[in-house]
Amino acid sequence: MFIPLCARLALILAVLLAGAFSSKGAEPWVHPLDHRRKLDSPLVECTPFVFNDRLYLLENWQKQWERPGSPDDAFFQEDEVRIRDVESDKVVSIALRGHGLGCALVWDGRVHVFAGDWGRGEKKWGIREVQHLSSADLVNWSAAETVLRAEPQERLFNVSVCRGRDRFVLLAETNDPQWPPFTFKYFTSADLTQWERVPNAFYGTDRYVGGPALYFVGDWYYTLYLEALGEGRYETRITRSRDLVKWENAPAGRPFVTFRPDALIHPLRPIGLKEKNASDAEVVFWRGKTLVYFTGGDQMLAGDLQVAEFAGTPRELFEHFFQP
Repeated sequence: MFIPLCARLALILAVLLAGAFSSKGAEPWVHPLDHRRKLDSPLVECTPFVFNDRLYLLENWQKQWERPGSPDDAFFQEDEVRIRDVESDKVVSIALRGHGLGCALVWDGRVHVFAGDWGRGEKKWGIREVQHLSSADLVNWSAAETVLRAEPQERLFNVSVCRGRDRFVLLAETNDPQWPPFTFKYFTSADLTQWERVPNAFYGTDRYVGGPALYFVGDWYYTLYLEALGEGRYETRITRSRDLVKWENAPAGRPFVTFRPDALIHPLRPIGLKEKNASDAEVVFWRGKTLVYFTGGDQMLAGDLQVAEFAGTPRELFEHFFQP
């Protein structure tokens, strides 16, 4: 079939343009976090939050770190859930003692803290109760009250709380024996006190997960979680859901934050060990950018607190991991 010259030229141009756009669409995905740096701290679990225009960290401080070489369970009844002013680098209050694995939520002019009670046993890694307290000034705290109890056959670990679509949502890390450790369960509340489990709302029933954080932005619930890579290596990944039941994972090649295998870890660990872990990531929007706090290390005695940055909102950051 004869094609006029002008039509052939137009066809060639169309093919070239299609190829150009196709190549552009195939550009490799680029990780959005930068300015990663260590903070010279052994902290593992912490929650960054903004209150009265200041940046704070809720720190789950383990007293064993003040006595290097102490075993993991040493002094756990002295462990502190405390609040640090980031700019001044001062601890402004201790919200709880004998507690750990806590988180913070700012709501209606108050900072709400949820944390596990270590109890009075011989070991701390077996939380039966999660308690809640709040403050309007970070100095004077309400009395702690139990808001969540473990089922008879399970223990609780990390918790994370956010404001959802029309209620509050709590994520609890559990060791319910019918699921792998540390399967996530989800609960809702209208008042931050009375919590009900969401039917069929789980994450991690098919494999190991851990170190969670929960957010609600852009009508999605996002969960940050720890993925085991084998050989003692772990990285944080991200998943999302509309209903807390069906989850969509970001592609496996897009870790939310991962370890640097050539980086030496915090000196509370034996000298010479290098990173195998990037866990317990939590985010906060502060002065026009999103900060991501997480811990490095090797999932053993101490962490290696670090922070990275994203030049945008948490919603923009989370959505970046689900780009086509």
